[in-house]
Amino acid sequence: MEIWQTIIMAIGGNVVLLAVLGWLSKSLISQMLSKDIAGFKSSLKSESDAISQKLKHDFQITALEHQVKFSKLHEKRADVIAELYSLLVQSYWDASSFASPMEWNGEVNKQEKYSMAMNSVADFYRYFDKHRIYIPENLCIKIDNFVQEMRKKVIGFGVYVKYDDSQLPTNQLESKHKAWMDAWDYIERKVPETKSELENHLRILLGEA
Repeated sequence: MEIWQTIIMAIGGNVVLLAVLGWLSKSLISQMLSKDIAGFKSSLKSESDAISQKLKHDFQITALEHQVKFSKLHEKRADVIAELYSLLVQSYWDASSFASPMEWNGEVNKQEKYSMAMNSVADFYRYFDKHRIYIPENLCIKIDNFVQEMRKKVIGFGVYVKYDDSQLPTNQLESKHKAWMDAWDYIERKVPETKSELENHLRILLGEA
């Protein structure tokens, strides 16, 4: 055999060997990569499931915290409106008694009733002003206007009660009776409206409307 044939055969054999080795290496690497990918997928799924469960758990805790906070706020608002309503009723009783055209034997005089009415209105407004954050804005505006006007009507009549009718000239006596009727009309007309609004709002908070 010629030398060049020997060389070609040697080279050809090496090429075949290299090809076989290359194929084996490629096959081995492919199998290893397949196993790594499968392991990676499994690991990724496990991590994803764990993260999903943690997020779900965290979300449930957050939702529960919000529910508790909302429940406490709901309860606080209901307490505030209930107390505000109670103070409104007391101020209505005292102001109505003061402005009433009818008087009964044994009752305290108008000056004392005036003082009681002013104190009740002041108690109502002080409580309202401290807790207005719990009251809807549109209702706050109505209560503000209502209290200012009721106080104005009570004072309008109250300035005359320290005087006996016999001490007042005719024009002032007429002004006194006008202020008296204005106060009575306002208290009997507007207070029930405000009471009704507070009642409705409280019922809504309690889930009854």
